[in-house]
Amino acid sequence: MTLTSPQIATALAGLVGEGAVIAEPTRMGGYLKEPRKRFHQPAAAVVLPGSVAEVQAVARWANANGIGLIPQGGNTGLVGAQVPLRGDEVIISLSRLDKVRSIDAAAGHMTAEAGVILEEAHKVAEAAGAMFPLWLASQGSARIGGLLSSNAGGVQVLAFGNARELTLGVEAVLADGRLYQGLNALKKDNTGYDLKDLLVGAEGTLGIITAATLKLFPLPEGHETAIVNVASPEAALELFYLVRGRTGSRLTAFELMPRFGIDLQLKHSLLARDPTASLSPWYTLIEVNRMTGGLPGACRARSKRRSARG
Repeated sequence: MTLTSPQIATALAGLVGEGAVIAEPTRMGGYLKEPRKRFHQPAAAVVLPGSVAEVQAVARWANANGIGLIPQGGNTGLVGAQVPLRGDEVIISLSRLDKVRSIDAAAGHMTAEAGVILEEAHKVAEAAGAMFPLWLASQGSARIGGLLSSNAGGVQVLAFGNARELTLGVEAVLADGRLYQGLNALKKDNTGYDLKDLLVGAEGTLGIITAATLKLFPLPEGHETAIVNVASPEAALELFYLVRGRTGSRLTAFELMPRFGIDLQLKHSLLARDPTASLSPWYTLIEVNRMTGGLPGACRARSKRRSARG
């Protein structure tokens, strides 16, 4: 039997409480409008579970009733994976699972729930004297679960890798409601299958990530940033090889930008002023870190880093 939207909302309310279910189309707007505004399908309901057990209950119910679930983090994705495709699915938002369960800066890891905003993860790590090196434009609204589900890269991917390389273990709810408990914090683990590598980057198709153990690194003493004029992408690649050869792992960002991109940002006041020294068809944005020797003394390094950033 096909359930109607009111029936779906009533069933979900019985699982997570009425206050955690949005059934009115007018209240769903923020969950349906993705950044590029290219997808315009409604949802049967939006459910906001407040615990892993409630995520499991929703998954079991959806599996038993043939209801499609769309996991959603911060709704910052640009390819539409976080919004409905047909219009009869339920969006399951992980925004209420927003706790940092534990952090061990000395051991180099933290465990954060899927709803933790990336910027908050940065603050928690830095307060403990460490760094979580995933930086991107939407870090003020993107959430850990979505970042891992999309295997996000960010601007420091050259030095630290994509989200998959920054993940030690995951906890995930499977389609039938079972819980995969894989929050491993051991860096040297060569036993059995590494199922986290399947779940990270799977866009929620193999399971809903509810928490993850993430790698932490020493805070840099500071960093040097430069915008360099280049004549072409080929010239930028030559420059990249040169800088990487000189700086090694201290090269944390190397971005290629066309002049058109900067002009567009200036036109729409996304930049206060032109950051370049002179006109060029292409530019590279380069960042090189000055690293500390290790985690001890990282509090001192943090203050220097903040000073360097202004």
